[in-house]
Amino acid sequence: MFRKKLQIISLCIYFLFWLPTVFSQKYTPLDTTKHEKKNLFLKEFEIDNELYLKEIKSKYDSKLAKYISSSFNEFSKEFGDQIKKGNFIFEDEIVQYSYGVLEEIKKNNPKLKNTKFKILISKSHSLNAFCLSNGTFVLNLGLFYWLNNEDQLAGVLSHEIAHKMMEHSLKKKELDFHEEKDVKQSISKLKKEKYNISDKALTLFRERLYENGNKAKKQELEADSLGYAFYRNTNYSKSEYLSALKLMQRYDSIKPIGLSVAAYKKFFDLPNQPFNDKWLQKEDFSNYDYSKFTEKINMDSVASHPEAETRISRILTLFPETKTETKAYNPNKEMYEKLSKIAYLETVPNLYFNEEYGFSIYASLLYLEKDEKNNEYFRDWLGKSFQKIYEARKNYTLNRYLDRISPKEQSESYQQFLSFMWNLKLDEIKKIADFYTKN
Repeated sequence: MFRKKLQIISLCIYFLFWLPTVFSQKYTPLDTTKHEKKNLFLKEFEIDNELYLKEIKSKYDSKLAKYISSSFNEFSKEFGDQIKKGNFIFEDEIVQYSYGVLEEIKKNNPKLKNTKFKILISKSHSLNAFCLSNGTFVLNLGLFYWLNNEDQLAGVLSHEIAHKMMEHSLKKKELDFHEEKDVKQSISKLKKEKYNISDKALTLFRERLYENGNKAKKQELEADSLGYAFYRNTNYSKSEYLSALKLMQRYDSIKPIGLSVAAYKKFFDLPNQPFNDKWLQKEDFSNYDYSKFTEKINMDSVASHPEAETRISRILTLFPETKTETKAYNPNKEMYEKLSKIAYLETVPNLYFNEEYGFSIYASLLYLEKDEKNNEYFRDWLGKSFQKIYEARKNYTLNRYLDRISPKEQSESYQQFLSFMWNLKLDEIKKIADFYTKN
C-alpha cells in the first residue's frame, strides 16, 4: 500500500509536467455505482469462472486441480467484492473504446481471432495493466493519461494478451503447488537442526523469494517478445511499442518536484484564520544514521518486473525495427485525448473514493497550484477531503488516512505536507474544511 501511494505521488507530479487542455465546464466524476452494467459483468464473470474451473479439472490431476481451483475461487471472490464495491468503471465510452483496441489487435492475428477475452477498467491511476487467468484484462484508468496515444495502449494490451496466451498465471500456480511441497520438506529438516535455525529459515525464505522474482521477470520478458509479435502485425507504429516502455522507465526514475512552500500560504491564509508559520515546522531527522540500516531482503531482487531499461535493451536487440521512430497510427485521436482528460480529472475523486483522504488533499493542492482552469473543481475536493480528515481527527482515527513521516521513503515535499497536516489542530482543520466546502 505504501509503495502504491509513492507511485501515485510520482504520477501526480508527472501530470504537472504537461497539463492537458481540460474541460472548460465543471467536470462531474464518473458514476461507478451503475448497478445494471456492474451486475451484468458480475454474472458473466461467474459464468467465465465456472467454465475456467471445468477446464482446470479436465487438464490436471485431482490434487493439482484442487489446489489451483481453491486458489482461483478465493481470488475471484475477493475480486468480485472489489467490483461490487465500485473499484471499476463501466462507462460505455471507455469500455467500448478499449474493446475496439483489442479487436484491432485480434483481427490482425489469426491465432487470436477465436479467443474470448474480457476487459475491465480499474479506477487505479498507476501505469499498469494485468491479466487474470480466466482471460479478463484489467486496464488501469491511469493508462489513458500516462500513455500518449492508442498505439502505446495497444502495446500494453498486446503484452497482457501474450501473458494469457502463454498461460503465465496458470504456470505460476503449478510452480507454487510443487514449491509448497519442497518448502514443507525443507521446514521439516530445519526443525531437526540445533543451531542458527532463525538464520537458516531466513536464508530459505530469501532464496524462495529471489527464485520466484526471477521466474516472474522471465515471464515479463517472454510477454514483451510475444506481445510485440502480435503488435507488429497491426497498423500501429512499431516504435510506439518501445515508447510505452520508455514511459515506464521515466516513471521509475522521475524525481518529484512537489508542492512549493508558497502554496500553503496561498491556500491556507484564510479570512477567519490567518496562516500560522508554525504549521510548516518539520521534525528534525538529521541525527538519524541511515547508513546503519541494512535490508535483510533485497527488494530489487524480489521484484517481479525487470527494470524498464533491461526490457528496452532486449526489445531493441530482438526487434531492431523499433529503433526507427515512425508517426503513431492513433486512429481515434480525438477520443483518446478525451479519455486522457477524464483520467486526469478522475485522480482526486478516486483517491477520495478509496479513503486516501490525506493524499487527495496533497494531489488537490498540486493541481490547484498548476491548473487554474479547474480551480473550482479541485477546491471542492480539497474541502471534501479536509472534512473527512476533520472527522478522523475528531474520532482518533487519523492514522488510517494520513501517513506518518518516513524520511527514507518519502520526498521532501511530501514530508513537508505531512508535517503541515499533523501540525494542524482540530479546530484549525475544521475552519479549513468549512472554508472550502462553503466557498
